[in-house]
Amino acid sequence: MLSKYFLAKTKLDEFKNHLEILLSEISGKRILLYGAGEGFIELNKRFDLIKKLDIVAIADKKFENANVKSFLNLKAISPEKITEENYDYILVTNEYTAPILNYLSAKVGICEEKIKTVFVEDIKEERANLNYLFKHKFDKTLPKLIKKLKNKKVVFYGAGIYLEVIMKYFDISGINVIGIADKKFEIYCQNEEFLGYKTIAPSDIENIKPDYVIVTTKNYISIIEDLYFDLLKGKKIKIKPLVKKSFITLVKEIWAL
Repeated sequence: MLSKYFLAKTKLDEFKNHLEILLSEISGKRILLYGAGEGFIELNKRFDLIKKLDIVAIADKKFENANVKSFLNLKAISPEKITEENYDYILVTNEYTAPILNYLSAKVGICEEKIKTVFVEDIKEERANLNYLFKHKFDKTLPKLIKKLKNKKVVFYGAGIYLEVIMKYFDISGINVIGIADKKFEIYCQNEEFLGYKTIAPSDIENIKPDYVIVTTKNYISIIEDLYFDLLKGKKIKIKPLVKKSFITLVKEIWAL
């Protein structure tokens, strides 16, 4: 089964643009593919990788102990046989590239310049954070939150990579975000922008009179407590997390503090 990350990532225009540029760069070169899973089959179905590339072989660990000589009419080899092939580039088609890149460089001795990847994390920990959001069913709860916040002025609190991933993969245009607050904006980046929204120092939140402050960090308990009992104490501003989590998850996080 294709992962939710795979399905979400491959829908992005930037993914399609990256792949188009990548295929153009390696066109006419001898390519050794790494990865013969369901993801590769889907990529080939949608983007005609086999037709567009001069492929000398396809490597995958599942070919190690099986007497498989071909896969989709391509020469099938185990990863340890890569060095026996004559190629210009290795193209990794797996969505989780880190262990494969480590294996190819550390175990097989392939230099980085010889390796290209279909999947690139433009944001640090992009895949892990997106999977975290799916785990907590953010794709299901977001439409309800947008409906709840209709005609309300909202400040997001927390300007990190977690919010970057949310903005990249989910449509929050239905939320009237009047600014993004973060402690780092107390010192710098005031009156500038973050992801296209005005940056706000936490001490200035009350002055712009939002109806809601929505906490956009992964661990939000301590932040909500600080806002409720200190910075926004006694104010008629509602404070909620952007991503709801189960009671058990929250208890575990509290105990971990």
